[in-house]
Amino acid sequence: YDLASVANAGSDQSICVTDSVVMTGNTPVIGSGNWTLVSGPNTPTITDTTNATTSVTGLIQGVYLFAWTISNGVCAISSDIVQINQYALPSVSNAGVDQSLCNTSVTILSGNIPANGLGIWTLISGPNVPTIAVLSSNSSSVSGMIEGVYPFAWTISSGICSSSKDTV
Repeated sequence: YDLASVANAGSDQSICVTDSVVMTGNTPVIGSGNWTLVSGPNTPTITDTTNATTSVTGLIQGVYLFAWTISNGVCAISSDIVQINQYALPSVSNAGVDQSLCNTSVTILSGNIPANGLGIWTLISGPNVPTIAVLSSNSSSVSGMIEGVYPFAWTISSGICSSSKDTV
């Protein structure tokens, strides 16, 4: 037997709210290939385990590892791993109610806690640049404001999916 072709499972992929993906391993010149699930949050279906370019269906949110293995008789096998990240849509952002303040330079921003994704506060504009204590906390203090209007955005993101943004 000749040595098996060197396996290449293709590029890692990130997907958003879809239950399927196409994996693109290399076609063996010597030997035959086989796809297997190494790990993941569930057991999806590999359409054709022996086809270098095959679809996988039944994916849920999480990280998957698939191995493309090429073997030829009793010779050493060659294997490569591809990672598939399946992201869920981020939670709908709610930055809380608008506030009117009198003679104070401090307030609390109160956005919703994301069920999916991570949130971050940003200052959109204002007469100066106040300090947001914890950018990634849904409930964070802001200090150093002077008289004026300050729109703040609470943006929730999840991987490559479109972000959700609300302003207070």
